[in-house]
Amino acid sequence: MEEQVETAEVVVVGAGPAGSAVASLLAGRGWDVLLLDRATFPRAKTCGDGLTPRAVAALQRLGLLPALASGPSRIIQGARLVAPDGSDWHLRFGDHSLGLPPFGLTIPRAELDDLLRRHAMAQGARFRDGVRVTGPLWRAGRVAGVEGEAREGPVAARARLVILATGAQIGLLRAFGLLNQMPAGINAIRGYFAGVPELGDEFEFYFDRQLTPGYGWVFPLADGRANIGLGVLARNGGAVPNLRHELAAFLDRHPRLRAAQPLDLPRGYPLRTDFPRCRPAGPGFLLVGEALGLVNPVTGEGIDLALESAQLAAEVADAALQRGEAGAGILRLYGWRLWRRYGGLFRGLRLLLRLATSPRALSILIHRARQRPYLARLIAGINLGVISPWLAFAPRTWWDILRR
Repeated sequence: MEEQVETAEVVVVGAGPAGSAVASLLAGRGWDVLLLDRATFPRAKTCGDGLTPRAVAALQRLGLLPALASGPSRIIQGARLVAPDGSDWHLRFGDHSLGLPPFGLTIPRAELDDLLRRHAMAQGARFRDGVRVTGPLWRAGRVAGVEGEAREGPVAARARLVILATGAQIGLLRAFGLLNQMPAGINAIRGYFAGVPELGDEFEFYFDRQLTPGYGWVFPLADGRANIGLGVLARNGGAVPNLRHELAAFLDRHPRLRAAQPLDLPRGYPLRTDFPRCRPAGPGFLLVGEALGLVNPVTGEGIDLALESAQLAAEVADAALQRGEAGAGILRLYGWRLWRRYGGLFRGLRLLLRLATSPRALSILIHRARQRPYLARLIAGINLGVISPWLAFAPRTWWDILRR
């Protein structure tokens, strides 16, 4: 069968939040953008469906907040954190001056991703679904497009710049010579449930002793359902627990959640938290979002970082395309900007993950945060990514934690 050939100035592979955001930003600046995805939209995506205030801020910058607020979303005013000893703390986003909107949102990824995709098309991006990209096209030592399979047969898309927004999966990254195996990260599972009593306007996080290191969540949706799931690190030298059994046991351990009625079969998925392990760019290509491992290693949140990295990528790509230098210079500039923004954050979060996620440490932190505004704001800001995690090691922080 004859190969179909398309051309564009920019080809974006993957129409999740990062891919659609960078496609919309570049198309809005006048570039000819072709957005490819193997799925047919709207499509379901396994995720917690929660948007932090930081993600809301990123969507606000894209001009999408009015559409989200009028669509199938639910406003979330804060978070309830349940300690391993059963005590809890209600954190209200509006109580802390963090430079972010005072609320989060929940919205199913099927709706969110389709809204972002349609926004990219409204900005001028062309979209083609049902295309499974298998590898790069090389010319003169640089990437000059991608090739793959469509419903009609083999396809090639030639471009001055390729942007990979393929999420946790590494098949295409392997074809680009970037990763050989799946990095260690977070193993997650989620399902949709009805009949959960007392769903309010909060994200709920359960730092269950049996899930350490990890947590369970309950996120209320606009239609009365709840997205309930777990995020668990690999145990016993890399062994992955049976997440469906873990989820069932988690629901049974918490009396309020025993009434939850499953509406689907819970689905597991990996979260890549390995930034900066993967090279972010090379001659003719860039990576954005979870393809870079940009997922918070403590909270598992990745949509905010996906949208922010899309903005960084669009700025660098726009400048490079204008100069006609979408080559090795991208690697240095984009990599430097990513490291400046996220390098210290990820190093600090990984240290906190090792030192502050035991059941005893979590119980102490949640108890103290209820009593001490400085510590409450610090914990909120670190988890939302707007306060440096290194402040957790400041003398003032230890004074708030240790004093009776």
